[in-house]
Amino acid sequence: MLLLPLNPLLEALNRSLEEFQHIVTYQEILSERHESRLSDMKVRLVLSDSSTLIYAETVLHRLNKRKYSFQWMNADSTLRIRWDNAPHHSHISTFPHHKHVGDENNIQESPEMSLSAVLSLIAATL
Repeated sequence: MLLLPLNPLLEALNRSLEEFQHIVTYQEILSERHESRLSDMKVRLVLSDSSTLIYAETVLHRLNKRKYSFQWMNADSTLRIRWDNAPHHSHISTFPHHKHVGDENNIQESPEMSLSAVLSLIAATL
Protein backbone atom coordinates (compact mmCIF):
# COMPACT_ATOMS: atom_id res chain seq x y z
CA MET A 1 0.00 0.00 0.00
CA LEU A 2 1.42 3.37 -1.08
CA LEU A 3 1.00 6.28 1.26
CA LEU A 4 0.78 9.79 -0.13
CA PRO A 5 3.02 12.37 1.47
CA LEU A 6 1.30 15.07 3.48
CA ASN A 7 -0.43 17.81 1.53
CA PRO A 8 2.32 20.40 0.86
CA LEU A 9 -0.30 23.16 1.02
CA LEU A 10 -1.33 22.03 4.49
CA GLU A 11 2.32 21.95 5.56
CA ALA A 12 2.84 25.52 4.25
CA LEU A 13 -0.34 26.64 6.03
CA ASN A 14 0.92 25.24 9.34
CA ARG A 15 4.29 26.98 8.93
CA SER A 16 2.59 30.30 8.14
CA LEU A 17 0.19 29.98 11.06
CA GLU A 18 3.10 29.41 13.39
CA GLU A 19 5.05 32.36 11.97
CA PHE A 20 2.07 34.74 12.04
CA GLN A 21 0.32 33.55 15.18
CA HIS A 22 0.51 37.13 16.48
CA ILE A 23 -2.02 38.30 13.86
CA VAL A 24 -4.15 35.17 13.19
CA THR A 25 -6.86 34.79 15.83
CA TYR A 26 -8.92 32.03 14.17
CA GLN A 27 -8.45 29.59 11.32
CA GLU A 28 -10.88 27.27 9.57
CA ILE A 29 -10.05 24.82 6.81
CA LEU A 30 -13.05 25.02 4.49
CA SER A 31 -11.82 22.27 2.17
CA GLU A 32 -8.65 20.26 1.72
CA ARG A 33 -7.70 17.52 -0.73
CA HIS A 34 -4.45 15.83 -1.63
CA GLU A 35 -3.98 13.24 -4.34
CA SER A 36 -1.04 12.17 -6.46
CA ARG A 37 -2.07 14.54 -9.27
CA LEU A 38 -3.21 17.57 -7.27
CA SER A 39 -3.41 19.31 -3.93
CA ASP A 40 -5.95 21.94 -3.11
CA MET A 41 -7.15 23.81 -0.09
CA LYS A 42 -9.44 26.65 0.94
CA VAL A 43 -8.97 28.35 4.33
CA ARG A 44 -10.55 31.23 6.22
CA LEU A 45 -8.35 33.18 8.61
CA VAL A 46 -9.62 35.84 11.00
CA LEU A 47 -6.99 38.43 11.84
CA SER A 48 -6.32 40.54 14.92
CA ASP A 49 -8.18 43.58 13.53
CA SER A 50 -11.27 41.39 12.77
CA SER A 51 -10.51 41.41 9.05
CA THR A 52 -10.65 38.10 7.17
CA LEU A 53 -8.35 36.42 4.68
CA ILE A 54 -9.83 33.74 2.42
CA TYR A 55 -7.03 31.67 0.91
CA ALA A 56 -7.59 29.22 -1.94
CA GLU A 57 -4.88 27.33 -3.78
CA THR A 58 -4.67 24.41 -6.19
CA VAL A 59 -1.45 22.78 -7.37
CA LEU A 60 -1.43 20.39 -10.33
CA HIS A 61 1.70 18.40 -9.53
CA ARG A 62 2.53 16.77 -12.87
CA LEU A 63 1.94 19.97 -14.83
CA ASN A 64 3.72 22.11 -12.23
CA LYS A 65 0.82 24.58 -12.36
CA ARG A 66 -0.51 26.63 -9.47
CA LYS A 67 -3.74 28.60 -9.12
CA TYR A 68 -4.20 30.88 -6.11
CA SER A 69 -6.38 33.57 -4.59
CA PHE A 70 -5.89 35.51 -1.35
CA GLN A 71 -8.87 37.74 -0.58
CA TRP A 72 -8.38 40.11 2.36
CA MET A 73 -11.62 41.72 3.54
CA ASN A 74 -12.58 44.21 6.23
CA ALA A 75 -14.76 43.04 9.14
CA ASP A 76 -17.82 44.16 7.12
CA SER A 77 -16.71 41.93 4.19
CA THR A 78 -15.69 44.78 1.90
CA LEU A 79 -12.64 44.08 -0.22
CA ARG A 80 -9.27 45.37 0.93
CA ILE A 81 -7.01 43.48 -1.50
CA ARG A 82 -7.30 40.29 -3.51
CA TRP A 83 -4.17 38.78 -5.00
CA ASP A 84 -4.69 36.10 -7.65
CA ASN A 85 -3.34 34.62 -10.83
CA ALA A 86 -6.51 34.09 -12.86
CA PRO A 87 -5.40 34.63 -16.49
CA HIS A 88 -7.83 37.40 -17.42
CA HIS A 89 -5.80 40.64 -17.19
CA SER A 90 -3.19 40.21 -19.92
CA HIS A 91 -2.53 43.98 -20.06
CA ILE A 92 -0.84 43.83 -16.62
CA SER A 93 2.95 43.50 -16.87
CA THR A 94 3.00 40.85 -14.13
CA PHE A 95 0.34 38.75 -15.95
CA PRO A 96 -1.16 36.47 -14.79
CA HIS A 97 -0.28 37.71 -11.28
CA HIS A 98 -2.24 40.78 -10.18
CA LYS A 99 -4.20 42.32 -7.32
CA HIS A 100 -7.53 44.07 -6.90
CA VAL A 101 -7.22 46.93 -4.40
CA GLY A 102 -10.35 48.18 -2.65
CA ASP A 103 -12.52 47.44 -5.67
CA GLU A 104 -12.79 44.66 -8.27
CA ASN A 105 -12.02 47.17 -11.03
CA ASN A 106 -8.86 48.59 -9.43
CA ILE A 107 -6.42 46.06 -10.92
CA GLN A 108 -2.71 46.48 -10.24
CA GLU A 109 0.55 44.68 -10.83
CA SER A 110 1.66 42.12 -8.27
CA PRO A 111 4.44 39.58 -8.02
CA GLU A 112 3.52 35.92 -7.57
CA MET A 113 2.19 35.57 -4.03
CA SER A 114 2.32 32.92 -1.31
CA LEU A 115 0.44 32.71 1.96
CA SER A 116 3.54 33.74 3.87
CA ALA A 117 4.11 36.76 1.60
CA VAL A 118 0.48 37.90 1.95
CA LEU A 119 0.50 37.51 5.73
CA SER A 120 3.79 39.42 5.88
CA LEU A 121 2.25 42.35 3.94
CA ILE A 122 -0.85 42.27 6.11
CA ALA A 123 1.18 42.12 9.35
CA ALA A 124 3.07 45.24 8.28
CA THR A 125 -0.21 47.19 8.05
CA LEU A 126 -1.88 45.97 11.27
